Amino acid sequence: MAKELEIEACRARRRGAAVPVLALLAASAAACMSPRDDGGSNADGATPFTGPAPAPAAPPPVTPPAPDPSGVPGGGETTPPPGTVLDMPAPVDPGPAPEAPLTPDEQAALAGFDGLVRATDWSIPVAQDITETTVARAYLDWKERFYKSCDDGTQYVLKDDYTGSEFVVSEGIAYGMLLSVGMGDREVFEGLWAYYRDRRNGNGLMTWRFDVCGGTGDSGGASDADLDAAMALVLAESRWGGFQADAQALITAIADHETDTCDDGSIVLKPGDGWGGCGGDTVNPSYFSPAYYRRFAQLQPERADFWNQFTADTYEMLSGMQEQVGGLLPDWGFGDGRAESDPQGRGQYGYEAVRAPWRIALDLAWSNAEEPRALLARMSQTIDTRGGLTALHDDESFEDKRNSAFLGSLSLSGAGVSQEKLDGYVGEWLAYEDVDDSWYYQATLRVLYLMAAGGYFPASY
Repeated sequence: MAKELEIEACRARRRGAAVPVLALLAASAAACMSPRDDGGSNADGATPFTGPAPAPAAPPPVTPPAPDPSGVPGGGETTPPPGTVLDMPAPVDPGPAPEAPLTPDEQAALAGFDGLVRATDWSIPVAQDITETTVARAYLDWKERFYKSCDDGTQYVLKDDYTGSEFVVSEGIAYGMLLSVGMGDREVFEGLWAYYRDRRNGNGLMTWRFDVCGGTGDSGGASDADLDAAMALVLAESRWGGFQADAQALITAIADHETDTCDDGSIVLKPGDGWGGCGGDTVNPSYFSPAYYRRFAQLQPERADFWNQFTADTYEMLSGMQEQVGGLLPDWGFGDGRAESDPQGRGQYGYEAVRAPWRIALDLAWSNAEEPRALLARMSQTIDTRGGLTALHDDESFEDKRNSAFLGSLSLSGAGVSQEKLDGYVGEWLAYEDVDDSWYYQATLRVLYLMAAGGYFPASY
């Protein structure tokens, strides 16, 4: 009986089928080795087996015909002589499933857009698994689920989450502006810019939160949203024209009300126009947008020194915080350069910090500077030290983070290393089985990250 189970297990192993439990217990990997595998390694990685006990004498061997030198399949192929070690190729990761072509409905929905533009002045690799179809389909999904309008025609981006709450935030409006200008969806862009513009406070910055279709908003702006909205206006000006004055006004408002100059002369980004800043005040590293600062310096030459210093000071703070937390970045920190210290709380690489690699990767793509490259390479090293992207997300500590906000974010660190590294990370992200992008934040960041990794995020049109 044991011998029969052993034979059954061996046959199952060779054809790639599941091995019955009893058979598996009866058969060892070595017992399934063929004598011709001598000297190599089997499919399970077991130590090479030297072969079973000598078999009964066999008939004299027949000399095979000489191989066809032409190498044409079907003409000169021969069976290797007994004892030949076969050089078998290593299994290849299939990566993401083949992408279906756009449906007629999707093509019709995209027909009114100006379309994606792949950047030509781009200093990072472009992920090979991300195509125009990948990004366009993700945008259409996002638009269907989160782009809404009120009875009075007001257009907005719905922010929802697992708690069941629904409201509108300046962050979502600005993300939608970046997405729509990238897709060439001018109707959406102008609707969202109108929402932002009509809800600005006395500093010229949108109040950060409102109830859906009415209600009063919380006070104060949010600098990440204001920066994204300003950059979206810059892109809209280069793509369509007509937005230069709006872009300049918003850039100036950010510099005047959402930055802080410290006692040592360094410049830090405040989280909003009413709080945070230097010293022991709060900062959010995921709001830092050095790619934008360099662009603003070009658009405001009279203030170029300010924006260039702001860029340098930002990287000094980011690199210091990165080392404090072991290679990634914290959700929150302080204006004196300290990272929040609680690794399970505000010091973790959490739902705030996930935006940092995207912002840093954009700077590397647009400027080819060494500071962003070093930060991304350090992140990638940390990921690999922890077992790689999939292993990191399979860990129990990532139970509520298996979504594109995290997978896509960490994938972008590969842009600071090599084409191979970026493709490997992106392939893992897109093939990951348990990705949950059900909610606004994860789904929105997915499209932004796809645009960046695919090279569809130019600094100008």
